[in-house]
Amino acid sequence: MLEQELEVAIEAARRAGGEVARMREEGLRYGRKGGYELVSEADIHAAEVLHEALTGAFPDDGWLSEEHRDTAERLDRERVWVVDPIDGTREYLQGHPEYAISVGLVVEGRPALGVVHNPATDEMHAAVCPDPAPEAVPSGEQEGDYLALVGRGEDMLGEVPPLPGQARTRGVGSVAYRLALVAAGRGDVVVTWYARQEWDVAAGAALCLAKGLVFSDVVGQPIEFNQPRPVVRGLLVAEAGLHARISEYFRRMAR
Repeated sequence: MLEQELEVAIEAARRAGGEVARMREEGLRYGRKGGYELVSEADIHAAEVLHEALTGAFPDDGWLSEEHRDTAERLDRERVWVVDPIDGTREYLQGHPEYAISVGLVVEGRPALGVVHNPATDEMHAAVCPDPAPEAVPSGEQEGDYLALVGRGEDMLGEVPPLPGQARTRGVGSVAYRLALVAAGRGDVVVTWYARQEWDVAAGAALCLAKGLVFSDVVGQPIEFNQPRPVVRGLLVAEAGLHARISEYFRRMAR
């Protein structure tokens, strides 16, 4: 199931990754949209590469991307591609190898497929999430120390939320890349209190859910995708036991 979609998404992400890596080596222009958020020529070019490949292969699917104008048309589609051409544009421009091409497919509001490609490290993380997703089962190790992957800015500015127990933190630029690393077992938790956009996390959500991790907003509520306002209220991702431990800690803090 979704084998063709996965193949096309991997190839599209790899092609877009090659283009953005080339553009950075050759030099490119960049600026800010909305007066704040960084955007580069590479973001725009990668968006077109991905759009052409994915909508060309699956023309009946909806589309939601950071670099395309959003329309209500996607809300009536059963399947929607949710794409961030470069998640971590700041890291990309600064030369930090912590950015990613993020391609997710959402089916009836549920992350069904995810591809996260880091061109700087040549990592390709890809998975199809079964329906239903694997049941999240506590590992029984949730009382020990653990590694939380957080935003680079949050880590440097001391804005990581308090965490229970013996938590270690590591700052990683792209949230899509953080999610891919946790899904690959190279971290235990992804957590942020900051709001994210659906295109930041849809692909990573599919990767994590495919591994049986619990994926929720920061207060532990499930996240449904392809919403009219595609905003996620923070993020908490971990194996079931650790997720329960941290979300209960947050609930106690909020009382």
